[in-house]
Amino acid sequence: MSSKEENMGKVKKDLDKLRKNLRKIDAWNTEIEVLKEKMNAYKSGGFGLGAQCITTVTIDDILARDETRLNNLESNIDFTNYKLKEYKAALECLTDNEYEVINRRYLETECKNQSYEGIAKDMKFSKSHIKRLHDSAIEKIVDYKYGSIEIA
Repeated sequence: MSSKEENMGKVKKDLDKLRKNLRKIDAWNTEIEVLKEKMNAYKSGGFGLGAQCITTVTIDDILARDETRLNNLESNIDFTNYKLKEYKAALECLTDNEYEVINRRYLETECKNQSYEGIAKDMKFSKSHIKRLHDSAIEKIVDYKYGSIEIA
């Protein structure tokens, strides 16, 4: 397999992961809010711990666990936003139709039908034309990301 094919595979996997993470951001933000409220309640003494515990768990243990989870969620959101910005820059080199295909397939979280068939139907193109646009766009992104496009 050539390095260009490997890079195309990397970009496709990266975009798939980005799509999945973009779908999770709202849930992550909700969980962050809940964790912050819970941590504030523990710090202010708003939650009582049951007296019948076999193992000893302190409020500090709970706070440390929640703080770790909070940091992980915030890191996930920051990383997803970074990746989104990275790909938004690469999308500038695409034609309008290529951009639309990549945007619908990977970046629009509201778009329910992200299959080639669904995109083709929405854009009034054939499925094979959408696949060609997709592949052409991925090639351009690979060229941009891995240095084959010269910057004027």
